[in-house]
Parts: sequence; C-alpha cells; structure tokens
Amino acid sequence: MSTKLHKDLKLLLDFYLKQHQNLPDDYSYSPGVIPSPSFFTVKSLQDHLNNPLLSPAWVHFVSGGQSVSLEPACLFKEVQSNQLQFMDKRFINKTLNEGAAVVLEGVDILDDTINTFVGKVEDTLPCSLAGAVAFFSQKGGNEAYEAHCDSDDVLVIQLSGKKHWNLYEPQQRRFAETTHLKGDKLGPKIKELTMHPGDAMYVRAGVPHMCETTGDHSLHIAFDLIDSTPNVKQITEEANSAYDYACEEAHASPTKVLKRYVELLESDDFQQYIERATGGVKQEAKQFRESIGNSASVKALSKYF
Repeated sequence: MSTKLHKDLKLLLDFYLKQHQNLPDDYSYSPGVIPSPSFFTVKSLQDHLNNPLLSPAWVHFVSGGQSVSLEPACLFKEVQSNQLQFMDKRFINKTLNEGAAVVLEGVDILDDTINTFVGKVEDTLPCSLAGAVAFFSQKGGNEAYEAHCDSDDVLVIQLSGKKHWNLYEPQQRRFAETTHLKGDKLGPKIKELTMHPGDAMYVRAGVPHMCETTGDHSLHIAFDLIDSTPNVKQITEEANSAYDYACEEAHASPTKVLKRYVELLESDDFQQYIERATGGVKQEAKQFRESIGNSASVKALSKYF
C-alpha cells in the first residue's frame, strides 16, 4: 500500500480534516478546493470500464429512471471446465451513448492513491471501512439516484462537468426509507448549489439531497464514511447470549425482565466487551485496507524483465 498522497488528495484531506474537527449541522461546501483535479478523470473511468475482468458487481447503469440489466452483455468462455466470465462492452457503449448514468463501485480497490487517501480518512474515525464510488451522468435527466438521504456522512469531490445539488433540512439518521424521497418526505429545502471541478462538499448523514446534471456531463467521487462500530443488532445478539446465562427469575414481569436486560447492557463486563469488539473491528478494517493496497502489487516477475 502506497503511503504517498497525490497532491490533489492532500488538498482534499485538508478540507476533510477541517470538517471532521468541527462537524457541520447539515453540510459544508467549499469551491475550488482542488484547482484542477487530475487524480481521477473521465478517461480514468473509461479505462476501468475497459477492464476485461470488469463484472456487474462493480458497475451500475441507470437509464430512464430504471436500472439497466447487464445480463445481455455477460458471457463466458469455458476453459478446462472453468468459466472465464467477461462482458461484451458494445452493450455498455450503446447504453452510455443513449445517455445512461453510471456508478462505479470500489474505486479505492481500483486506484492505489485513492485507497491511501481513504486509509488516512479512516485513521481519524473511531471505527470505519469507508467506500469510494464514482458517479458519471450526462445531461438529459438520467441520474444514478433519485432524491435520498445517506445513513453515513459523505465527502464529495467534483472532478469534471457540473452537478446541481438541492439540499434539504436534516432528518433523523436512519437505515430505512432513505430512498425515493418525494414531497413531504424531503422536507424544506435549505440550499441549492452547483458544483464545478475541484469543489468539495461534506454532507451529514440524514440530509436529503437531489442532484441534476446541468452541464453536458458530470463526474464526481463520493466517499462514504461508513460507521462500522458494532451496531444495535450485533450488540443485541451478544446481550441475548449474556441473558441466557444470567436471566431474571421465573415468571418475572416484563418490567423486571427489561430491567435485568438493561443491567446486563450497562454492566462493566459488557461495556468492556463492546470496547474490545470495536477495537477488533477497527484493527480488522485497517488490515483489510492494507490488503486492498496490495491488490495490484505482484512484483515477483520483475527480475525477468
């Protein structure tokens, strides 16, 4: 894993650190953070789409408000009983020429310098394995997502073209009913702005937003600052296991059962377990980030050329 940051990403990291130290209530926008972005371009996106090993798991297309199935483009060649899968990119070319939007997942896996940047962002967070997603759209109404709000904070950098954002009043952070927001579910609008190349924005979890491509195209990367801290479901599973060994007396009232359950949750032993679990997840995430950084680092054959 490289430890050297691209000059563009040094500037973006500075912007992020300022937001992290003093988190906005809803969003923070700063024009011209990167004077002329070059670390990831439309050509970079096309190069990744040209990868013969690209599979539908990495890429998503939207046209006419609907997801485009890549099944017609998926083929395989059988070699020694193994299926070597690939996609006929003529289908993707046709889809893009018709104005589709495209989402490329896992950009941190595909680009080592972006992986390094994401690792430095994760170092500032209690427990996170963040994501990096590239969004490309063309003028004409095809957007990757309808109005929605994210469950985690998001760092956005505009790389090419223009993207118009509508931001709405923050709502309670949640994991349900976050997509296809309309009318009252969006709430009052608080800001409209247009992002140009080099502009950066930090959007808090629960802030609904809706985007439109007002230029001939738009390319931006969104860094999802995913919270990997043990969640309520995981904590409850462990608490249920603990209750099996230390439950309330037989025929106790629901109130007494609940009180006993809360006592287990608040006990020093359980709190220490959660701290250890969080530390373990953070360490695993750090090791996984290093593994991502070594996904394109085979050098053993270098001695032969």
